[in-house]
Amino acid sequence: MSNHLFSLKGDIMSEEQTLNEVYADTLKKMENLTEKQKKVLQASLELFASQGFEATTSQQIAKRAGVSVGSVYHTFPTKQAILVAVLAPIFEGTMDTVANQFNDNTFGKGFESVEELVKVTIADRFYFADKNINVIRLMLGQMLVNSVFVEDLKKFFEQQAKQLVLPTIVRLQAEQKIKNLPIEKILQILFYPLATYIGKRVLGINNMSLEEEIEFATEITIKTLKV
Repeated sequence: MSNHLFSLKGDIMSEEQTLNEVYADTLKKMENLTEKQKKVLQASLELFASQGFEATTSQQIAKRAGVSVGSVYHTFPTKQAILVAVLAPIFEGTMDTVANQFNDNTFGKGFESVEELVKVTIADRFYFADKNINVIRLMLGQMLVNSVFVEDLKKFFEQQAKQLVLPTIVRLQAEQKIKNLPIEKILQILFYPLATYIGKRVLGINNMSLEEEIEFATEITIKTLKV
């Protein structure tokens, strides 16, 4: 499986943008923001993700954005206001683009077996999480204190699951290639390893390499879902 994972990693790394890159593209399309505001939001996301919200100062944001501190305070009177503004574009294009790229890399190609479904899905999402762990950590932090953010994320993932994942699972069940379990349970089984991996990364538990994590999760998930 290792050679297959190496090949798949190359495809994912070349085709899929990082969250920072998608976020930057989203900002470019937001006509309600000035160029200075876009620079401030991009700089804020990068700093909040790399060194944490509490450790980031307005002075650091201004320096990274190439604007004056006064320009930052003029639009965003507090650092919390900056964080709220940083999160907004995530639901105004960033997450949609990420979902579309995920679909192109995985479900858009079609799967003929549960083994193929599991191998590609787990590898794709693990590599994505590995590349974007700092931004994901920032989002998880907001989930602990922002109930609206949690609800927005929940609605988004439920919608994407129905559009992208559900048709493939229903087809594989009809072909008797995947266990006839409730769809919600299959989704939990398929994506629970990703949640576990992200949790381990956030907590600093790195007792296996990324490739070992993928192989272990893939093996267990296939055994659980295969007819």
